[in-house]
Amino acid sequence: MSYLVVARKWRPQSFEDIAGQAHITRTLQNAIRTNRIAHAYLFTGVRGVGKTTAARILAKALNCEKGPAATPCNQCSICAEITSGNCFDVLEIDGASNRGIDEVRQIIENVRYQPAKCRFKIYIIDEVHQVTKDAFNALLKTLEEPPPSVKFILATTEPHRLPETILSRCQRYDFRRIALREIVERLGEIAKSEGLAITEGALVLLAREADGSMRDAQSLLEQVLASAGPSSPVEERSLQEMLGLAERRALYELSAAVIEGHAGRCLELLAALFAEGRELSRLSRDLVEHFRNLMVARLGNPDRASNSGGPLLDLPDQEIDDLRVQVKDLSVETLVDYFDFMAAGDDEVARSPNPRFALEAVMVKLATLPKTLPVNELLERLEGLEKKLAGRPVAPAAMPKEAPAPVRAAEHRANIAPAALPGEASPSPSSRQPAPAQPVVSGDKEEMWRHFVATVRREKRFLASHLDGAKVLDLAPGRLSIGVGERLELSSLLDTENFASLKNIAKRFFSEDVAIEVKLIAESPAANDPTAHGPTTLAAAEQLSDMANETLRIFPGSSVRSVRREGGER
Repeated sequence: MSYLVVARKWRPQSFEDIAGQAHITRTLQNAIRTNRIAHAYLFTGVRGVGKTTAARILAKALNCEKGPAATPCNQCSICAEITSGNCFDVLEIDGASNRGIDEVRQIIENVRYQPAKCRFKIYIIDEVHQVTKDAFNALLKTLEEPPPSVKFILATTEPHRLPETILSRCQRYDFRRIALREIVERLGEIAKSEGLAITEGALVLLAREADGSMRDAQSLLEQVLASAGPSSPVEERSLQEMLGLAERRALYELSAAVIEGHAGRCLELLAALFAEGRELSRLSRDLVEHFRNLMVARLGNPDRASNSGGPLLDLPDQEIDDLRVQVKDLSVETLVDYFDFMAAGDDEVARSPNPRFALEAVMVKLATLPKTLPVNELLERLEGLEKKLAGRPVAPAAMPKEAPAPVRAAEHRANIAPAALPGEASPSPSSRQPAPAQPVVSGDKEEMWRHFVATVRREKRFLASHLDGAKVLDLAPGRLSIGVGERLELSSLLDTENFASLKNIAKRFFSEDVAIEVKLIAESPAANDPTAHGPTTLAAAEQLSDMANETLRIFPGSSVRSVRREGGER
């Protein structure tokens, strides 16, 4: 007798044997019990999760001599023929090689004939997405209203490639990826029956490599059976060498080096793995999954009694514990950054002609990445800083030369009424709330003025050039009086756009609205006479016409010598 590989030898023969698809097998069994059997089914899902196997079991259940039965007997001649693939009335068709309209026409011709031996004639079309559009169109009518003795079971890994007209005529069942624990359990049963001694860690490694596919896991186990010795058990490390896989221990060591910020240690580990002949592009993908698992483990509740990761962490209990231990002192924001950088770096590694160098660069970036603090912790620190500043005022002289000094204004912000805007009447002293403020000494005033000019220079260099020769005449909470000695500086500062920018910067610097007044200062009394030299304050400037203000804005170096009113008055 010819040898059968593990995937064929251990193929499930009843609905109860199908792993990880209870939601589908239960529905199909109930449909058979209640005689609600559809004329067309569509089985979708990734490779190796049981689509074709479920189709064969459904064919046996419908045609069993003791049925239709929810569980086929697997003893009658019809069940035996379907199991061996020799049943004349159950046809398995490969959609890739029978994709044309001629093959579909032949199916349409054959469905008119009654089954030769079975109760139903069943067509199982695998990889049905390979069928051409014209062939689908020819099959539409037959698929919608087949003879009572004909059933169609379509299987595909790419349902999105099927026309909507086909999807609407079938009952669709989506097969899930099989959980790692279920794969480990099934592989353990097979290994025990085959006389293979293998550790649980090695089984977990095989199941993880299968990525939710039972057939892939069984194929890997077949390779282990062919290479393993009869005496010693297969362990995880020997299996890694056999299949050329990266060790899980190396992933934890790399993530530990990243968390501790040891970039050199990361390079040493990568060099050792490269010397052992590990595939670095595969290692990069494993690191993406590993940092994702670290992030999910941190999001979970570490105090819960059950270690089961559920659908998010399909891993053994011990590995979930190891993940939680490694990330217990890290914030979720930091782990999200690690995962984002690693996922982006994996694309670079995959495209790079030198994967080692690209992966080294990614690991160095991760190891030197600053730890991200949670928003709540940042807010708590800011609140604590505000409380310290409120309880102990900071002298302006202690502040850096280029840094703004809003402390003095912040001290009086709660007790001072908003200052009058330029051109508006100042509120009467009786309308203001009493605001006892500390007197501003000359030194403090000059120091504050220098900080303010430095702040203006960082934001508006042109505007600051007109403040370099200016003097601060008065600096009090909510009020700033500036004196300039040139008409050019006066007109530039009183320009509508420049004055608005100056007022906005002052509001941010002093942390409150500030009434700004700009005056022309000179030795002769006539220099400060507004009737002789035109407007010298913003209140007078606002009396200019819109055309004059626009002219001042277009020509920053110009000035208003006089104002001519209607009727000839100057």
